[in-house]
Amino acid sequence: MAKKPPIAPPSADAAQDEGLQPAKPARFHGAALAGASFDDVDLRNARLHNASLAEAELDDVDLRDARLHNVSLAGAELDDVDLHDARLHNATLAGASLDDISLAGARIDNADAAATRWSDVSLRRARFEGSDLREVEIVGCAIDGLTIDGVRIDRLLEEAKDRARASQAPKATEKEAPLKKPRKKERKP
Repeated sequence: MAKKPPIAPPSADAAQDEGLQPAKPARFHGAALAGASFDDVDLRNARLHNASLAEAELDDVDLRDARLHNVSLAGAELDDVDLHDARLHNATLAGASLDDISLAGARIDNADAAATRWSDVSLRRARFEGSDLREVEIVGCAIDGLTIDGVRIDRLLEEAKDRARASQAPKATEKEAPLKKPRKKERKP
């Protein structure tokens, strides 16, 4: 029987290759991060469950494909945050400020986003279901394919704009009809 060669210790190259493997997604279960500040952080595929980020500041944070379940972002300031294809379930955003955010392809279910201000936000193909969107202010946002409770908002908005333009256009009959002066009645002697 032939002897097996000894197992060689891992080479330096193999150790470097191990360092290139993607890190496991960050998990925050029951985390109390209220008022925290996140700047230039990569949290792709992160899992946040029963976490509080109320009044937190998130600037240049990558949360693509993240899952946020029972998370509070109430009063938080989100600037340059990528939530592309993220899933938010039972999330509270009430009073938050969202600026330069991507929610493209995101699914937001049963969220409280009341009284939030959204500026320069991509909502392309985003889906909201059963969410509180009262008093949301949306300014300069891309909404192609945005669906709220099964209704395509981009199409609805375009139809409303068309109706408004049609009602403001002068009617052809009024425009073309010349004004007639009333005739004076002649008196008979």
